[in-house]
Amino acid sequence: MSDVIHVEARFRDDGEILPLVFVWEERRFPVLTLGRQWQEGSSQHFLVMTSGEQVFEITYNEDEGNWRMGRSPAEIGRKRMAV
Repeated sequence: MSDVIHVEARFRDDGEILPLVFVWEERRFPVLTLGRQWQEGSSQHFLVMTSGEQVFEITYNEDEGNWRMGRSPAEIGRKRMAV
């Protein structure tokens, strides 16, 4: 995947990024829980949980200054089943 998405986030003075809400496929998803985070090159990855216990991977690219959908719940579920 890697659709560009709109994200409302808090960028703290210490460099921490806190995604609060994102819009994907014309739907608004409040972030209820922020899970695992990791850095790959200039991209910061976040696993976030929304209502209904849906887990998404969203990515902030520091060089481009944009957010992208990394993996949707369906894609994350397929990866778990393949393990």
